[in-house]
Parts: sequence; structure tokens; C-alpha cells
Amino acid sequence: MPLKLIHGPPNSGRAGLIKRELIAAIDRDPVLVVPTLDDVYAFERELCAGGAILGAEVMTFGGLFREVASAGGAPPGAVLTPAQRLGAAAAAAEERRAQLGPLRASVRHPGFPLALERLLDELQGAGLEPEDVEAAAGTLEGSAYLGDVAALFAGYAQVRDGLGTVDAHAIAREAIALLTAGGAPWRRPVFLYGLDDLTRNQLDLLRALAAVAEVTLALPYERGHSALEDRNASLLESLEEIGIDSVERTEADPGNTDSPLLFHLERAYGAAGPARRPADRSLTFLRSAGERGEAEAVALEVARLLAAGTAPEQIAIVVRDPARRGPLIASVLESYGIPTALEAELPVAATAVGGSLVALLEAVLGTGRASDLLRYLRGPSGASPGRVDWFERRLRRDRVLTASAALDLWEERYGESPPGVAAVRAAASRPQDLAAEVGGLAAAMGARTGSDREARAGGAIATAMAERAALEGLAPASESIAQAVGGVSVRAWSGPVEDRVRIADPRRVRAARFDNVFVASLQDGEFPRGAGHPDPFLSERQRETLGLQPRHADEAEERYLFHACLALPRRRLFLSCRESDENGAAEAPSPFLDEVRQLLEPGEEEARGRGLADVVHRVAEAPSETELARSIAARGPNAEAEQLLEVVAAVDGAVADRVGRRLATARRAERATRAPGPLANPAVLEALAEVDAYGGTTLEGFDVCSYRWFVSHELSPQPLDPAPDPLVQGGIVHAVLQAVYGERPGGDALPRPGSLSAWISRSQALVDEIAAARGLGKHPAERAMLARVKGLLARFLGEEAGRDTSGFEPWLLEAAFSESGEAERPALELDGWRLHGAIDRVDRAPDGRALVLDYKLSSRVSAREKLEEEAKLQLQLYLFAVAELWGAETIGGLYHPLRGTSERRPRGLVREDAADELGYGLAKTDRVDPEQFEALLDDARRRAGEIVARMRAGQIDRDPGPRPGLRDHGVCPPFCDFAPICRRDRAPVEPGGDEEEEER
Repeated sequence: MPLKLIHGPPNSGRAGLIKRELIAAIDRDPVLVVPTLDDVYAFERELCAGGAILGAEVMTFGGLFREVASAGGAPPGAVLTPAQRLGAAAAAAEERRAQLGPLRASVRHPGFPLALERLLDELQGAGLEPEDVEAAAGTLEGSAYLGDVAALFAGYAQVRDGLGTVDAHAIAREAIALLTAGGAPWRRPVFLYGLDDLTRNQLDLLRALAAVAEVTLALPYERGHSALEDRNASLLESLEEIGIDSVERTEADPGNTDSPLLFHLERAYGAAGPARRPADRSLTFLRSAGERGEAEAVALEVARLLAAGTAPEQIAIVVRDPARRGPLIASVLESYGIPTALEAELPVAATAVGGSLVALLEAVLGTGRASDLLRYLRGPSGASPGRVDWFERRLRRDRVLTASAALDLWEERYGESPPGVAAVRAAASRPQDLAAEVGGLAAAMGARTGSDREARAGGAIATAMAERAALEGLAPASESIAQAVGGVSVRAWSGPVEDRVRIADPRRVRAARFDNVFVASLQDGEFPRGAGHPDPFLSERQRETLGLQPRHADEAEERYLFHACLALPRRRLFLSCRESDENGAAEAPSPFLDEVRQLLEPGEEEARGRGLADVVHRVAEAPSETELARSIAARGPNAEAEQLLEVVAAVDGAVADRVGRRLATARRAERATRAPGPLANPAVLEALAEVDAYGGTTLEGFDVCSYRWFVSHELSPQPLDPAPDPLVQGGIVHAVLQAVYGERPGGDALPRPGSLSAWISRSQALVDEIAAARGLGKHPAERAMLARVKGLLARFLGEEAGRDTSGFEPWLLEAAFSESGEAERPALELDGWRLHGAIDRVDRAPDGRALVLDYKLSSRVSAREKLEEEAKLQLQLYLFAVAELWGAETIGGLYHPLRGTSERRPRGLVREDAADELGYGLAKTDRVDPEQFEALLDDARRRAGEIVARMRAGQIDRDPGPRPGLRDHGVCPPFCDFAPICRRDRAPVEPGGDEEEEER
């Protein structure tokens, strides 16, 4: 029987010719084979457009294999589902692990079964059996790795056969064998369209079919057209080996494409010496910044097309990797109210349901980490958010690492296990019950989300677990259940694609036509693809030995797929790329874009897109009512915005009403993001005015940023994490120094070379005592922190021992003054307000002069000339307190950097006439004459009074210091973590500029 080949370029009438010949053979029950199920439905609709047609079947290649096997009297028995096949691969890997060589250690890797199943699919598709791989392992290009692959392949076949099942590849080989041996009475004509990636099994079936029936294959091929010839020449050679009886060539037909320019692009791309043609509106280049910017640019153009009356199913968005790029594009389209069909297989672990469920199984049955349990509870677990908030806070504060300790914490608090945990635990020893429990839990979690995609993910897991449990021995054991769930995939869209915009890869839509096509994410390394990932099992030479296709990027394949994209549209083509990422870093566009431009005459091209500065759409281009409201809101509450609303109302009053409501909501939200002050609530102001005693750090905090002070000091948010290490270390250091200076080990008031070892030894012991009293030292991070504290103290005491103090000795330690009756002195009265605090240390000379020391657990401290710029007041105010409450003559105050490395000297302000007596080698700028010393104290007192007045008046604003007129005004402190609620632009603002006025 003949094998007929119909070949020609895209849009040359091959599909129409196939349909006509199919209908002509309708009385012989013809079969049409197409690439995907979506193509099956599309061809069935076209065939029945003029009325029902009986006697013809449209199917995929898998369906053809099954039909041939059934015709030969060997209908497929129980066929492994994808989940069961993955389970069989996992079972084979575990059973054969002891026999393996180089791959033995890899078997336990979570992704091994999935990678093995994909390799087996490729080997079986090439018509190979375990013995073929084993024979190749003994060749020059073989290796121990090939021997391991052969053992795993044989193990899989043994598991499959032991279950009494078959897989799709076994059906294929059975069908081929029946036809070859004459056991299949097949006479039905077979037509194939859109298939240009034929495996060895598929070619063998064609060879066997051509011997007994008419076979007609339509192939996109044209001599002299490099994009078509380079890629499909090898397939044509394979068909010639089978024996081509007749060839019918089709010619490109411009009548199949509405746009002459698009027809030109398809014809000229890849052709020798192509001509050029002027650009027109049928071709548009989209240039964007960032992935979301590109998605929004594409969505805007789609919205325009739909508004102009285009049917959604006549729009296709093609991306080289839809699983990676498609979700964001689909999300943006759906936010604009545009229905989409994302044709991509997504791992369920990337969904909320799948990721949460895998985390639960790892926590309870796997690695047992507390972070996994928390991730599960944060997902659609059904747990109370309030309970989970408390739970996370305790985990962080107590530094809980294991899931068992975390579960004890939860059960102790609430008297029961978290949702789902007890059931999973109870079924852990019974694989089939465990699979059923996990499946039910997944379905419930999917339903709980209210999301179609999440519900499909839950359903996919439930189905996969049920299929695994249905076969004895394939239900995953407790130690591999998380891996089994993680290997499940779910289609992002499952259903008819009518009335939806399709998002797919080039292979999936190459047999279709659309009025409008977007080719997105045209980036170098993505389309065309880069070098790609090497085969985890085989080298390129070993793949060649086995007759497998190379894994490296194939230039001919990439050019062929791009040419297929050029052939898809009838009316308009949009080519989209990103010129930069979200941070402005340049991204390289695809070289295919320049190749297209080479087919156009020089001149203006249709180019659109959004840059980084385009935060909202232009009003005239807003793709949805919500985006229109945002665009108008960006104009502010002014006459222009109101005029724009009036224009909308003149077009459609109902739309204007809805946009007006959204606009009001947007404005309220925008006002809510501004600073909360000045405060105006009388009760709040009264409460602030009643405060008459303030600490130095409180005043400094307000001066750094009043908004940050208000949130942290007055609103008092509860932190999730344990106290920061510097704060804990500082508390320990202060307590140790107070104690050790009070005890005076060895009898000296200060450590001296002869008593230094006693001071250090006692300080180390004090660290352990204080840590034990505070419950520290159980966690490795805490033990490391305590070791650092001991090192800091030893270094500090060593430096003290080598310092000549000229008679200055510690006098006051942690000297407290406040309204509390336990303090040594009362709060200090200062100009209508009072100061309270605790001074780390005061040294005094025999003549009564005093030096204030403030320990800082930091690597640097503020110099005298930086005190105002860095909002430092505490040191100066403590000098007032020592002078007025203890009656001493103060000669200076110093901040001591305990963690200093390159700069170890204390910094601050000291009278010149006493500086050399302290033995610190003070910086010249920190030495001041007595008059300047008094002036600096008076200025600090004035500044403190002004801050108190502002605090009492409720003058709260997002106003990070230092104060106006000083360098770097308006820079947020790097340690502030309130940006998510403050929402202030953290870029520096020059004083007096327009930006500052707008910000305030």
C-alpha cells in the first residue's frame, strides 16, 4: 500500500487537502491523527461545521496505537496512569538500589523517580528495551552509568508486568508487532496532520501501516527554506526509508493570510536572499521593563482587541516555556476580566495546596522540621489564623527547629493536634490508608481555597493517590509519600478553550491558526533557548549510541519553532520582549527580533510598551475599570481627575459610576498610606501630654523618625522573632560589667596586668551564670552568641588593664534615676519635663571630677561633631543628671564601642583640660574647651525640650533625621524595618526640593 506525502510551507492548504481526502474516504472509516486533544476537538468541529459526518475518527497517536492493537485482537488491558507509572519507577529504583553502581546514592534523591520516569519514556519511545540498553553499556561509548540505567529499566518492566498492567509504550510495541506479523486486519486509511516530531515507535507504526493500508502524511517542508528544510530533513529521510509512493507539493497561498506583511514574514524568514517590505499595523513590537510590565503590556493589547470585537479564541499568546512565564500573564489577564486557558503542566508543589501538603508530610513523616509544619498551617490547612500567628511567634522566640517540638508546643497550648496531623500520623504505617488520607486532605484543601486552579491541584493529588493505592505495592510508604505528592502535575487549565485566550508553547499550537498572535518573552537564552540542562543520566555520546535526540539546544529546532509562530496569525502579530528587569538592569532581546527587522524596509515600526516609570496605564488605554480608576487616581484629587470622570460619564454613565466608586476607594487607600499625623484625637493628645518623664533613647528615637517612634513606642507591635542578638548581648555585657566592677576581682578598682586573669575569669563565669538565669545557651546560635560575648569582654578588660587612668576609677555602676522608688535618685527636672534613665558607668577622680561612660555593643559610635546629625542626646543629658543629682563636676562623656575593630577609641565630648588624664588617646575633634563644652550641653538641653514639645503635641510624620540643613537630610535609618507600613520613598531627598514638599 502507498505512503503519500503532502509537503509544503505553512498556510499552503495542506490542512484543507487532508480534510478533503479524509471526506473522500469516508466510506472506508478513515482515521485522522493530530498532535493534541485540543487539535482533535478543533478538527472535529471543522469537519462537522456543515453537518454531522459519520465514519471518520480524529485521534492522537496514542489513540491510533490502541485502535491498531484492538483491531489485532489485543485490546489494551489495565494501563498504568501517569501516577502509577511514576510509582512503578520509584518502586523499581528502590528494589534495584543494591545492584547499582554510580547511581546508587542518587536513588534516594527526591527528584530521582521523576527523572527516571522521563528517561524511560524517552527510551521506550525510541523503541528500546532493557536488553538494548544493556548491550550498549558494553560498547566503547558505554559506561557503568548505562549499566545502571539498564538495571533500572529492567526493574521498571518487572514491576509493571508483575502488576498485570501495560503502559502506553507497551501498547505501541504490541500494535507494531501485530501489524508486522499480519495479525492485525487493518485496512482503514490513515491521515496525519501537524506531526513533525515522530518517535521511533511512531515511525515503525507508519512503516507497518503503509504495508497494509493507505497512509497520507502532511509535513511542513520546503526545499530552499532553511527554517523548514534544516529541521525536517532528517524526518523526510526516515519517511523515504519507509518508502514514499507519491508526493504532492503545496504552494504558499496568500489568500490564507489577511495581512500581506505577515504572509511576507512567513515566506521570507529562513529563505535565501529575502526581499524587504514596509512595516504596517499588522506587526507590532512590544518593549517592556520587567516580567510584570511585559505581562501588562500584552494584556493591554489583548483588551484592545477584545474591545474591538475580536473573539477570545482568536487570540493566542505563545511563550517558549508556558509553565514558567504563563502563570503571570494569565494572572494579569484574569485581573482585567479576560478569560484565559493556560496550557501548561504545573507541578502541584508550586501550588498553595500542593506546597502546603508536601510541607505537612515532610514535617510529620519526613525531615521533621518546624518550618515545614508552619508552612502547612499557613496554607489552606483550615487552622485558625490567630492560632497560627501565636504559633509562629513562639517558634521564632523559642528557636524551635524540630516538628516534634513544634507539635508539642501546639498541643500543649490548644489540647489537640493541628488539622490533618493526627489522621496522617495514624495512617503512617498503612500505605494504602495513608494514600487515601492524603488524597482526601488534598481535596479538602483545594475546596477550601475557592480557587479553580487550587481545586484542580487538590483533585489531581487525590486522583494520583487513589490510583497508586488501587494497585497493590504502589501505594507510597510514609518515607516517600511527600516525594510522591511532589511528583504530581496538574494542568493549569483543563476544559474547552472556546471563548478563552490561549497561552501555550509553539509546539502545542503549531497546527492551528489564529487571527491575532502574541509571541512573548522573546529573550536571548529563552527563545531561542540556551545550552539547556544536560541529561542527568547519559552523556551526549551515550544518547547518540542509543539513538536518542541530543539534549543540547538545537538552533534548527528553535528557528523552526519561531517560524511556526510567524505562520500562526492571519491578521496581527505582536512580538514582545523585555529590555530590562524590574530593577532597570538590561536584558538581552532575542536575536529573532533583529532577523524579523531585516525583512522590513527601514523606517518607523509599530512599537509599544511600558517603561519602569509607567506606574499606571494612560487613561485612554486602561484595560479595565479598576485600571481606569487607578489611572485617574494618579492625577490626584484635582480638577483634571474630575474632568476625566465627566468624559467617562459622557460615554457610559454606568461605567463612570463604578469607576467613581473605585476611585473613591483608591483615594481612601492612598490617604491611608500617608503619615498618621499630626495626631488630632483629644484623648490621644491628653495621654501624650500626661507623660512627664522621658528616657534619652526615647527622645533620640523620636528625633530619628517620629513615625517609627510612634509605631514602636506607642503602638507597641509584638515582634515575632526572639530579641535580636545585639540586644541580648548588650543586656548580658551590661550585667556582667556592673557585677565584675562591683566585685573588683583581685582587689583592684580597675583590671591591672597583675589581676587581669582574675577579672577575665570572673567575667566568663558571670556570663554563664547570667545566661543560665535567663534560659540562654540551649540553642547553638545562643551558645555561639555567648562565646562572642566572652571574647568581647576579655578584649575590653585587656584594654582597660593597659590604660593609664591618672586616678579616675569607677564610681557609679548602672546608676538609675527615675520616678521609681527603687532608683538611686529621682527623675531629673528639666524645663517643664523630667528625664529618667540608668547610666552604665561613671568614673571619678580623687578631686571629684566625673566622666560618664556609655557602653555600645557596636563597631562604631558617634563622634562629637556627629552628635546632632545622628540625633544623639543621651550622653549629654546624662552629664546633666550626674552634675545635678549626684553633685559631681562632669568633665565629659564617652560612647565606648565594644565591637569596634579598626577604630577602638571611645568617642564623644571631653573637656580639653582633662582629656589626657583618661588614657584613651582621644580624637582631637572630641576635645573641646570648657566654654564649648557648656554650649554643647545647653544645645542638647534645648533640642530635648523641643522634642518633648513635639511629642506632647502629637507631631507625628514620616520625617527621618537628621534635621533640615544637615547633610543627608531625609535618609531612613538602615536598621528600620517599618517600610511595609510606612511606604515612604527611601531615596534621599534634598532639603527644600519639590520631592520633599510632595513627600510631606
